[in-house]
Amino acid sequence: MNYFENTKILAPYDFSEFSRAAVETAIKIAGKNENVTVLHVVDPSPLYGYSGDMGLELGAGRVLGVPDVDLASEIDDQHEKKALQSLKNEFSDGRHQGLNFDTAVNEAAHGITEYAEHHAFGLIVLPSHGRTGVKRLLIGSTAERVVRLAHCPVLVLRE
Repeated sequence: MNYFENTKILAPYDFSEFSRAAVETAIKIAGKNENVTVLHVVDPSPLYGYSGDMGLELGAGRVLGVPDVDLASEIDDQHEKKALQSLKNEFSDGRHQGLNFDTAVNEAAHGITEYAEHHAFGLIVLPSHGRTGVKRLLIGSTAERVVRLAHCPVLVLRE
């Protein structure tokens, strides 16, 4: 018997071949596609655009503007919509019918663990490496942070 059969499983997806393999593993463990949610976490956009209205005078005619938070939020919304559509396109074949898809705007590890806790997932399945292998060496692995922060078991697939 599979311990995680009929358990809600979260499979974070960063559009890499490694995360695709993790989704496939999650499907095998879950027993049915309806128990698997594929989540793409969108990095929050930097605060694009500055308003000159409330800027600070720096001298020599230069003005430091105030970040336009509304514009940053609009950019995040656009990225989320695009990512969700890309997820659905990526898994549009019949074999993946019934999978659930969602997006969140957050730093990757926190986005994954907060989403999993908020939606009461019983398992997170993710690869040890994603699309940012070199970045992992510089700032620490998303998989390692997910293991530390998660409220539920985490299966890290070694690549």
